[in-house]
Amino acid sequence: MKKTILPFIALFISFGLSAQTSHTVNSGNFYYTPGVLTINVGDNVTWVNDGGFHNVNFDVNTMTGASYGNPESFVSPPTSDAVLYNHVFTIAGTYNYDCSVGQHAANGMVGTVIVESTASIPESAQEILDNSFSAYFKSNTDELVISFTSIQNSTNATLFIYTLDGKEMFNENIMISNGENTLNIQNTLEQGTYFATMTIGNASTSKAIRVQ
Repeated sequence: MKKTILPFIALFISFGLSAQTSHTVNSGNFYYTPGVLTINVGDNVTWVNDGGFHNVNFDVNTMTGASYGNPESFVSPPTSDAVLYNHVFTIAGTYNYDCSVGQHAANGMVGTVIVESTASIPESAQEILDNSFSAYFKSNTDELVISFTSIQNSTNATLFIYTLDGKEMFNENIMISNGENTLNIQNTLEQGTYFATMTIGNASTSKAIRVQ
């Protein structure tokens, strides 16, 4: 069979997407617990009311009248409900807040939420994988040759081959070394177009291939 490689086609396949984490802050007379909460961008925080009439005020410091200068400002309506408020934090930074009801802030009802950026793929690792990844059929054989460059030794690398409708045809965990790597895969694919996808840790890239 004649096998040819299609030009690179951008393919967006999500691997290891970060899941939203939910956090709870207990609120009462006169506290938020924990007083300092560290979360990631995209996480949800729910303030649970242990008793009393409270809110969460991320806008103006109730005791000084000065703006908190938070990455974003919001104030929840005071309530005695079991849940004071919930909020999904989408901007990284440090958020200070208090309860703006009566003298609650002066009595110690203040808190801080630290929102950290989620871990990102090292740009150099992703760029190197994107620029070096290739897939081709060796002449006069049925071997599919995959080559790429890694900047690390890893046992957390996987080669996938998918059909256009997303059906997985091949999945193999691979030990790779720092530098150039070449894999020779015996071709068992029927005629058609497929995507070969290489993942190394959180970095991932794809190339379209066609078997004729």
